[in-house]
Amino acid sequence: MQALERALSELRTVAPITPADLTADWRIQRAVERNVLILVDVVVEVCQRVAGNTGRTRLPSLGDAVARCVRLGALSAAVNYVGLVRLANFPVYRYETIEAGMLAEMVNGQLDDFARFRDEMGAYLESHRG
Repeated sequence: MQALERALSELRTVAPITPADLTADWRIQRAVERNVLILVDVVVEVCQRVAGNTGRTRLPSLGDAVARCVRLGALSAAVNYVGLVRLANFPVYRYETIEAGMLAEMVNGQLDDFARFRDEMGAYLESHRG
């Protein structure tokens, strides 16, 4: 969760941002891409871990893991967490860039949803520590 917090903090320093801002400076675009992918990766891994701790191994899809986290009370159904992590299967290993419009949308409109994930999941993990 520390990586999520750091990425959120760094992304908040560039928000609001436009697609033109991103394409104008490749260094900013790469930094934003990296931090967005960190946010997505943390959500995926934490959901899989929490959902898997109920007696099963890694679930076949992120949707299954998120649904189980909602049923467990770890996450509310108010946020579309599956939609939030739509970049989870992005082929970064091919060194492709993420569309600037999608990055700007996530930075400008979804950082609060990632923060809500942090708060909800953090509270759940804290209450189940032991």
